[in-house]
Amino acid sequence: MDGNHKIQIIVAVIGAFGAITAALIITFKVKTVEINITDIETKQPIYGNVFIDESEEGKPSYPEKPVVLRIKRGNRFIRVESSGYEPRVVSIKNIANPETIELKPIVSVSVPVSVGFIPLSLAGWSPWGGASVIRQNNVNIINGTVRGTGGLNNTALNKDMRGKTLFLYFSNSTESTFDQERMVKLTVNQNDLLLEPINRSVIFGEYLSAEDTPPNQGVE
Repeated sequence: MDGNHKIQIIVAVIGAFGAITAALIITFKVKTVEINITDIETKQPIYGNVFIDESEEGKPSYPEKPVVLRIKRGNRFIRVESSGYEPRVVSIKNIANPETIELKPIVSVSVPVSVGFIPLSLAGWSPWGGASVIRQNNVNIINGTVRGTGGLNNTALNKDMRGKTLFLYFSNSTESTFDQERMVKLTVNQNDLLLEPINRSVIFGEYLSAEDTPPNQGVE
């Protein structure tokens, strides 16, 4: 084999290595994606916020100006939220460019009408455990995915509730999945005192079962 053949072989190997390197760079470079959000029923563009993985800082996407995200290596999913809609999580692997994500409107909830009842103010209620809350028609709607436990907390009820009876109403519970059908328990956080409703059976000794309350009978 003469020198010319050796040179040709070396050049070919270097060329192949260069092609492999370029392919790796292309595979792992930052990916830019445009996200549009629409109503799943009307197909009309809507406003919302788009989050990458567990980030709490969302980027807004407007009907006239969809958000542009920079997806990096290691990102797993994006989460889309919009007021009045159920949030949605989409795997990065399934994202195209541009991508349209459809959101489902939250079912409207109405307050039961009962003579002599005074609706409790929504002021003072705050979410915890990863829950987000939408306030609608004097109703607190827990929205989104909660890992483990989460819900609503109110630290200003002690004085307001003295000498009064509290009724809680739960609806649309079929839209959620509860571990062992345990939906909620009521406690006084100051000493973790368990409160047992007098008109509702509990399961596992402390939890209310996952089911809606009748329109004329809340949890007392």
